[in-house]
Amino acid sequence: MNRTPDNQQLDDIAKDYVKLVLAVGLHDASYVDAYYGPESWREKCQLQPLRSLKRDVAALLGRLGALKLTGGDRRLLERQEFLGKQLASVEYYINHLLGSESCFATESTGLYDTQAEIFSPESFQPALDDIDCLLPGSGELTGRFDAYRAQFIVPEHQIPKVFSAAVEKSRELTSTYIDLPENESFRIEFVNDKVWSAYNWYQGDYQSLIQLNQDQPLYLERCMQLASHEGYPGHHLFNLLQERELVREAQWFEYAIYPLYSPISFLSEGSANYGLSLIMSDCELIEFEHEHLMPLAGMTGDIEHYHKVLRCYKQLAHLDNSVCQQLIDGKVSPNEAESLLVRFGLYSESRAKQRVKFYQANRAYVINYNHGEDSVARWVERGEADKNERWKRFESLLKRPLMASQFVS
Repeated sequence: MNRTPDNQQLDDIAKDYVKLVLAVGLHDASYVDAYYGPESWREKCQLQPLRSLKRDVAALLGRLGALKLTGGDRRLLERQEFLGKQLASVEYYINHLLGSESCFATESTGLYDTQAEIFSPESFQPALDDIDCLLPGSGELTGRFDAYRAQFIVPEHQIPKVFSAAVEKSRELTSTYIDLPENESFRIEFVNDKVWSAYNWYQGDYQSLIQLNQDQPLYLERCMQLASHEGYPGHHLFNLLQERELVREAQWFEYAIYPLYSPISFLSEGSANYGLSLIMSDCELIEFEHEHLMPLAGMTGDIEHYHKVLRCYKQLAHLDNSVCQQLIDGKVSPNEAESLLVRFGLYSESRAKQRVKFYQANRAYVINYNHGEDSVARWVERGEADKNERWKRFESLLKRPLMASQFVS
């Protein structure tokens, strides 16, 4: 590719940005979620004092701000803005590692370029009332909900084939609209003792490792949710499109590294959560689960009624932000946070403990799931777009990621 002077200056800053993120990652093993740039950059990376890295960030921001891009190329201006947002989040995270404390809202903006609307736990009562009507009986709703869902737990020995079938289906539907590299693939691994349900570890060269945590039961609906979120058209697709379109083709190496606590996670998690509704309508999902996944799992049950319950249950998603904010801002203790999840989120006690551990480890990151999904949905579906147009918009977001402030209304 022919490099213009403007592109070359951005290239130089981008390479230094990548090396900087790698250096910050030596202070926090969870910070670099994926890297598929030159291996020599990682090999030469050495542990440096955080304050020295903070000075490096300031210098890079200064160089970036001093650029006077010519020619009016919108792509270059967007590239400059992306690097600026990412570098600002690196600076924020270094301050966090140095011990700086801030509230949930400030952290949301500092790391993810946006804030989520916070609803009180009590505001979720109407959704709970709807679920209560769908699950008649005596006793606390949380217990009745747990007992009702138990019939839709995938037996442990059937999980590999049920989840693999879900991933293959999500790949088939995604490949109808997006051209996938011939050598792309993934492998599935089962793990325990994690604060998350599943994780995609993108390996580069269009390969992913998808890990499923077996600490909690795997419910039937989670198979397609996790397959689309971690695989297609979620994290696996998101990363391979950036590697193909931006790193290999455009030689924009800033996309060769994924700092987890940074603005790009807002789109990454939001698009991954939105993916299932893009590949399947509610009716198509129910049919696939009934005709394919339930027989594989050896499961029976009224799947249509179950999805009525789940549609109400999904309305509780934003409780995450409320409980996490109260925990991070010191308004509730971990035990109190667990109680809020049990009461207003219908969590089992063990799931509530796991979720609170996730809050403590990842803090304001939770906004990327529900606030991110809502924002991606509004952007993709604006103007009553048909399915083909929604796919085009979705693909454009993944190929050329926007920051939250660029597309959140």
